[in-house]
Amino acid sequence: MAELISFINWLSVIVATLIYFFLGALWYSPVMFAKKWMELRNISEGDIDGPNPVIFVYSFILQFIAVASLALFITAMGINSALNGAIIGFGAGAGILFALAGTTGIFTELKMQLHFLDSGYHVVGLTIAGIILGWW
Repeated sequence: MAELISFINWLSVIVATLIYFFLGALWYSPVMFAKKWMELRNISEGDIDGPNPVIFVYSFILQFIAVASLALFITAMGINSALNGAIIGFGAGAGILFALAGTTGIFTELKMQLHFLDSGYHVVGLTIAGIILGWW
């Protein structure tokens, strides 16, 4: 296992994590889904306090862990193309994250549209990360 970790291109992991993180800023902005997200959460702009930097640090760390895990899969499989990286990233996002978050959502009575919006962000983010990791 330690041998596998040494083959990971950590610069590509950092770059992919940064792009994934900034995708979130766009995804939840007024340009894309902020209005729909607030509607589904039953909140307004007035309900949202100023940004808490700790949340963004935690988010970045968790995304780094996800991208590093994806890099382990891609490295172990010998993937060295953007297309195959995209397939593995999409599989991790849709096949694992989306499916399991949906399972949890069923029991917590999460609105299906909110599940698609929030989990969709991670499916797209992991697919993009897979492209970067596979290409690099």
